[in-house]
Amino acid sequence: MQEKTSRIPYLFILPAFLVHLLIITLPSLSTLYLSLFEWNGLGNPTWIGLDNFVEIFTRDRVVRVAIANNLRWMAIFMTVPIFLGFIVAVFISKTKKLQMLFRTAFFLPFVLSAAVVGAIWTAYFNPFHGINVMFREWGWENLGSVLWIVDPAVAIYSIAFVDNWRWWGFVMVIFLGALQQVDPSIYESARVDGIGRVQEVFYISLPCIKRTVAFMIIMTVMWSFLTFDYVWVMTQGGPAHVTEILSTWIYKNAFIRFNAGYANALVVIQSIICIGFYFVQRYVIKKGGLNEE
Repeated sequence: MQEKTSRIPYLFILPAFLVHLLIITLPSLSTLYLSLFEWNGLGNPTWIGLDNFVEIFTRDRVVRVAIANNLRWMAIFMTVPIFLGFIVAVFISKTKKLQMLFRTAFFLPFVLSAAVVGAIWTAYFNPFHGINVMFREWGWENLGSVLWIVDPAVAIYSIAFVDNWRWWGFVMVIFLGALQQVDPSIYESARVDGIGRVQEVFYISLPCIKRTVAFMIIMTVMWSFLTFDYVWVMTQGGPAHVTEILSTWIYKNAFIRFNAGYANALVVIQSIICIGFYFVQRYVIKKGGLNEE
C-alpha cells in the first residue's frame, strides 16, 4: 500500500513530463542529430558528419558577423534597459500620486506587437520622410544625413534602440514589483539613522532586490542570443549582412537557402553559446554573493 501511494505524485507530474518530452527534449535531440546531415528540409538527409561545423568555423564569415552583433546586442541590453528600468522603478516606487499613470505609460510600448513597432520605426528611419527631415529642419544637418538602418556603423545600434524603447518598460515593471515587496520599515529605520536618498538606493533598494537583478541579467544574456523579430522586420539582416544575428542567419539557411542541416548545426552552436554564458554568469553571480539568503 505504501509503495502504491509513493507512485501517486509521479502520476501528477507525468502530463507535464510528456509535454516537455514531446515539445522540448525530442526536438532538441533531433536538432543535434540533423546537424550531422546535409538536408534541404524535404528530401532524404545525407550523412556528412561534422562537415557543417567545419564550415561554420572555417568558411562561413557571416557567422562571425552574427555572433559579433549578438555580443553587441547583449552588451547594450545588459546595461541600458536594466539601469534605466531600475532608476525609473525607484522613482515611481516613491511616487504617491499618478503612480499608475506612469506605470501604464512606460509599460505601454511593451504590449505592442514587435512587427508593428518595427514597421513604425522603419518608417521613422526613412531618410526622405522620417526623423531625418525633422533633424534637418532643426538645423542638425549631421544627424539629418545619417542612414540609420543602412549605415554599417550605426544600423545594429538603431535596431537595438527600437527594441530597447519597447523592452525597458517591462524591466521597470519587474523591478517595481520587487521594490514593492521590500519591507517599508527598513526604509523608515534608515531615515531615522539619517541615511540619504542616494544611499537608500545603493544600500537598501538594490541589495533587497539583488535576486531579481540577477534573474534579469541571466535572462537578458539568453534573450540577446535568441532575438529575431526586430532585426528581421526592419532589415532582415541587411544590408550585406551588417545587421545579421544568429537567429536571422539560421532562419535564412533553413527557409530561404533550404539548407536545413546547416541551420540545425547553427542552432547547436547558438545553444552552446547560451549555455556557456549561463554557467559563467551563474558562477559570477555566486561569487558576487547574489545567491546568498
